[in-house]
Amino acid sequence: MASARAVAELELMLGMRAGEEPRAPRGVDASAREVVNNVLALRQAVTVLHDSPAVTPEDIDSLQRALMVGTDQAEGAGSVRRVQNWVGGSGLSPHGAEFVPPPPSEVPALMDDLARFISEPHPLPLVQAALTHAQFETIHPYTDGNGRTGRALIHTVLARQGLAVGHVLPISMSLLAHAREYIAGLNAYRYEGDASDPAALVGVDGWIRVFLAATRDAVAESRRFTVELAAMRTTWDARLASFREKQKRRGLPRKDSAVVRLMEQLPGVPVVTARAAQSLLSVSFVAAKSALEELAGAGIVQVKEVERGTRAFMATDVLDLINSSERRLTYQRWDFSALDPSA
Repeated sequence: MASARAVAELELMLGMRAGEEPRAPRGVDASAREVVNNVLALRQAVTVLHDSPAVTPEDIDSLQRALMVGTDQAEGAGSVRRVQNWVGGSGLSPHGAEFVPPPPSEVPALMDDLARFISEPHPLPLVQAALTHAQFETIHPYTDGNGRTGRALIHTVLARQGLAVGHVLPISMSLLAHAREYIAGLNAYRYEGDASDPAALVGVDGWIRVFLAATRDAVAESRRFTVELAAMRTTWDARLASFREKQKRRGLPRKDSAVVRLMEQLPGVPVVTARAAQSLLSVSFVAAKSALEELAGAGIVQVKEVERGTRAFMATDVLDLINSSERRLTYQRWDFSALDPSA
């Protein structure tokens, strides 16, 4: 798994190369490349698609294309498959596969139906998100990137329904940390028979319970992470005040100063250059550079050279919190009994 630091550094380098043909810098870990693509696609899912009057199959194609940038499968991304695919088993034939999706001739109509479902208002947004993900994974419309695209659609649904707008809950991370339950839930959803059969309803219920368990952990972890960020910010304020007092300056700068505004941005952009800070704050390059150097002097950010002649400033405290959050989700055990309505 890519570390938070590797991901943040790669995202920074990609931002520095805006306007160039998307490609991963030399020596970049493939898992970091994949995670950054996920981050960029999720931003698209919770911003662009949140504001769209309706989600279309072409919008979903665009998400998948964003996820495949810079990978070996980038060519041809953004188009539904024209061949039969399958999950598990041999790469030569679907014999012995764990799951065989619908034939390619049925995919366009199924994607139209799914896009309409995503666009509809729903009284139970979490159920809508759960069904959207499971149905997308069952259609398996692309030759690659289906899992990542399906997980991005979770956040599209939540944002469109007014939940976690502008933010991404770590639901995907929780699902992937519990791969056995995740796969079992999807397999239960894929009941072969009449949708009204009791066994089919039990399968759907089983999948929704898996999804709700992941969501419950994601919400709890997000709350804990928010508390930890607030404590970290208090520590930063103390470091900055101490640094400035040693320089015979007043304890803390004004709230609208570049250095304070930059501290507010660091949790979302933990690796930044002076040029990036200039853009983030809409200030001069000199002001951005001065703010970063002040934060470095206070020990709030650390300096690293990421490209020849370009220094990055890293908020390692934030990166450490992110890694700790990932570990907690990975080792969190699920208690399905707490999701029983009769409990």
